[in-house]
Amino acid sequence: MCNEHLGAITGTASGTPLNAPGKALNRRLFLGGTAAAAVGGLSLLGAGPAAAATSQNGWPASTSLPLSTLTVGAVTFPQGVRTGAPHTILGYVARRFNNEVETLRKGECWGYNFRKISGSTSYSNHASGTAIDVNAPEHFLGASGTFSAAQVRAIRSILSACDGVVRWGGDYSGRKDEMHFELVKGPADPAVAALARKLGGGSSTPPPSPATPTWRVVRRGQHGYFVTALQRLLRQHGRPLTVDGVFGSGTEAQVVAFQKSRGLAPDGIVGANTWTALQVTRKEGSTGHAVFGLQHCASAKGFGTAQDGVFGPKTAAAIVAFQRSRGLAADGVVGPRTWAALVA
Repeated sequence: MCNEHLGAITGTASGTPLNAPGKALNRRLFLGGTAAAAVGGLSLLGAGPAAAATSQNGWPASTSLPLSTLTVGAVTFPQGVRTGAPHTILGYVARRFNNEVETLRKGECWGYNFRKISGSTSYSNHASGTAIDVNAPEHFLGASGTFSAAQVRAIRSILSACDGVVRWGGDYSGRKDEMHFELVKGPADPAVAALARKLGGGSSTPPPSPATPTWRVVRRGQHGYFVTALQRLLRQHGRPLTVDGVFGSGTEAQVVAFQKSRGLAPDGIVGANTWTALQVTRKEGSTGHAVFGLQHCASAKGFGTAQDGVFGPKTAAAIVAFQRSRGLAADGVVGPRTWAALVA
């Protein structure tokens, strides 16, 4: 876990930024097998809770917070994060990070930990359950430039969707902390509740979806959950091929054959027109290859459900949660916009 989380907030009489550099955690600490004991969110560092203690961002900090488990993909954040809006928001950040920036790794991600910031009297935002660390050994405290330009663009996209409520440690004006994401607004700030509603934490009116879905372009040589979905949809349309998640010559041949059958340019590249022709609307009660495909994508994106080809209540719940996380109409129906988001 990162050693300090003093962001670009000024809180001293002189206006000195509170994110002045502190001690960096040695990368060797993580790789040497002592991370769980030293920084894995399981030990309580610093003094015991003071009366009405708050973390740096203004959220109440305590050893007895309402916490909820946060599981994304194969990773469960130790001790979870604060229940309610923080769980909704940080869960959204973690899922998008896992899907769009870098796969989360077991044993390298942390949430709540009651502790003070090293060398400070302020409580870390981890102490209020309003911060997470992701893939810490690769993005350790004090390091800068640990993400590629494309990854930084993806992080910027996540932050933009969070409407100024979430800050990334890579943006600290002092020592960088690129593993770290935190709520930067306090519990009374209306922006927190508004963002939680937008992301599906209690909102009955999701934001409008774009009129035309944006589809991923897929071609020979690629592999992954989106190729599995493509192959399942081809199978749904009666095309014979092996579903293995690899876009090889066999899959390309079936894409070309499908395109010809629909009067599309037979180039073997799956873009918006081919995806639109392939996708079939599915909802609770549906079965078949398309359901296998959507279940596979939902699970790959952190919304786990059985991959049995049966669109039952658990699959419907996973789809609703996914739709809310993407600002889609949370109706549990997998139509063009949801398909486009699932294979993105």
